[in-house]
Amino acid sequence: MTQTTPLNKQSGLGLIEILVAVLVLGIGILGVASTQVVSLQMNTQSQSRSQAVLLAEDILDRVRANPDTPANYALAAGSASGGTCNTSFVANGGTVAANDIAAWDNSLACLLPEAERTIAVAGNTVTVTIDWDQGDSTLPPLVVRTEI
Repeated sequence: MTQTTPLNKQSGLGLIEILVAVLVLGIGILGVASTQVVSLQMNTQSQSRSQAVLLAEDILDRVRANPDTPANYALAAGSASGGTCNTSFVANGGTVAANDIAAWDNSLACLLPEAERTIAVAGNTVTVTIDWDQGDSTLPPLVVRTEI
C-alpha cells in the first residue's frame, strides 16, 4: 500500500527549490564578478610597472649612448615634467643630456600617473627610481641600477 500526500499539502515546494537554486547561482555570479574586478586591477598595475621598467631602461640607454658625461643625467627627486604631459613635445636644442632628460621626463609624465623620478649617478653606477600612483601605497617604487 502506497500512501500519497494530497496535492494541496505539497504546493510551493518546487518554488522553494528554484529560489534556493537562484540564490546559489547569484552568489556564484557575484564571486566571478569580484574575481574579474581584482584581475582588472592587477592587470592595470602590471601594465604600469612594465611601462615604468621600459621608461627606466630608456633613460639608461640614453646614458649609455652618451657615456662621456653620465653625471649630466643626475636628477634630484621630483615630479616628472611638473606633472604635465606635453603631447607635442619638441627638444629645445640644449645639450644631448638635457634633451634626453626633457624627452624622457615628458614621456614619464604622459605614461605614468603622478610620476616622480630620481636619477642618481655615482661614478659609473646609475640608479633610476620611478614612483607613481599605483593605487596601493604599500607597493614600492621601481628602482633600476646599472653600470655604465
